[in-house]
Amino acid sequence: MSANGAAKRLVEELLGPLHMHFLSARAAYRDYLDNGRGFRFASSLRRINGCARELLLNKRHLLPEEHQASAVALIGHYDAWMALWDEHAERLRPAPDDPFVFENRHTYPRDAEQRLEALYEGLGAGRSA
Repeated sequence: MSANGAAKRLVEELLGPLHMHFLSARAAYRDYLDNGRGFRFASSLRRINGCARELLLNKRHLLPEEHQASAVALIGHYDAWMALWDEHAERLRPAPDDPFVFENRHTYPRDAEQRLEALYEGLGAGRSA
């Protein structure tokens, strides 16, 4: 496959969808904060993060070697966060409008997201978004 073909595949199959996940997660988190940190909005964020995790697990092989660590950092965060989320939901069994907040010492690897977003932009894909 040519370098242009590999870059196109990377954007179409991983970086483009991942970019949309990042945007959706930011919007979902804003909704969560703006709406009393309710379970309904936390659930939306969990679905989005779960999709981003699956995408990274299934397509990270498309990334250049120097970006593999960013994918691993994000997957690790999603794994820890989702495990805490699931444990908390199981324990509380909240209604949709109940507050849903839990401690999480595993901070989001924003630098990993920024590196993947920079790669997306660098490939020219972000200009049309």
